[in-house]
Amino acid sequence: MKRFTKTVFDGLRSSVHPTNKQEVEEIQIFETLQADAFQIAKTVRHGFPYQPTAIAFDPIQRILAVGTKQGSIRIIGRPGVDVHLRHEGDAAVVALSFLINDGALVSATGDDTLHMWSLRQKTPQILHSLKFQRERYVWGRLG
Repeated sequence: MKRFTKTVFDGLRSSVHPTNKQEVEEIQIFETLQADAFQIAKTVRHGFPYQPTAIAFDPIQRILAVGTKQGSIRIIGRPGVDVHLRHEGDAAVVALSFLINDGALVSATGDDTLHMWSLRQKTPQILHSLKFQRERYVWGRLG
């Protein structure tokens, strides 16, 4: 039975150690890169939204909106239609409703706010926001 003394890692190890001056200079260039030269950005979203709390469907445009506990809304339609919206703050989306034939979406959040999103632009934006004040009743007191 033959034994193979060469492993897969031999090729990797030889590529790590520089053999000439030009490769040494290239390694020094990579070491001078700073953290502020890079920006982290999320580029891909896939799958069903995490912790969904509200859902709405528009039968005319055939799009589905799903609200989450983290305050984001994902609008899904035919291929190529996939939009992610985010409320300011981390209030959960409690309810969603499309305004049929108006190109708008109304969302209610857990901090007692209604938002009306315009879906007519390429990137949907909030047109109006309405903040409600909760009334608290204390038992035993009147007026």
